[in-house]
Amino acid sequence: MDIALPGFTRVTSPVEEHTAHEPAATSLAEAIPRIYGYFYPRVGGDRALAEDLTQDTMLSAVRSPNTPEHPEEQVRWLYGIARNRLIDHYRKQGRERTIFGARLDVEDPGEQPGLPDLNLESLPVRQEVITVLGALSPRYRAAIVLKYLDGLDIESVGAALFLSESATQSLLARARNAFRSIWIARNGDTR
Repeated sequence: MDIALPGFTRVTSPVEEHTAHEPAATSLAEAIPRIYGYFYPRVGGDRALAEDLTQDTMLSAVRSPNTPEHPEEQVRWLYGIARNRLIDHYRKQGRERTIFGARLDVEDPGEQPGLPDLNLESLPVRQEVITVLGALSPRYRAAIVLKYLDGLDIESVGAALFLSESATQSLLARARNAFRSIWIARNGDTR
């Protein structure tokens, strides 16, 4: 609300100052399905977890004083927040998988070829990929999602999971083997 008195400058109310830093409610509301759609396959089809991560992302966006002005920039900015939330989720799972420094994640399906060639444009194939991702251990799922769905390089995947480059490569090899084993058990060989 403007107070227009001669000789005085414009005065803003505390409500105006607070809302000036919040993203437009319609932009955020319109982005919710897209952010949920980003999380859903990356958490192996776990709807509750995808909803929780979406909620955390939107809450962070509303609380942030650095909201971009343009709606397209807001969507990119929200995806950045979403990726950080996903990485935080995977890091937390990694910490929970150790007791007194001893790893609890000892899955090793043996040496097998890499991931099968899949047509992710096909809805049934995409849904099956989500199901297989859901069957993987959280650490393997994190590595595959960050590398193959989010397109991060080995160094970035390692940084997100607190691993060296060689440890990241080993983890990705085991994760691909586990994915392929589960895929073949469910769908047969796809060569």
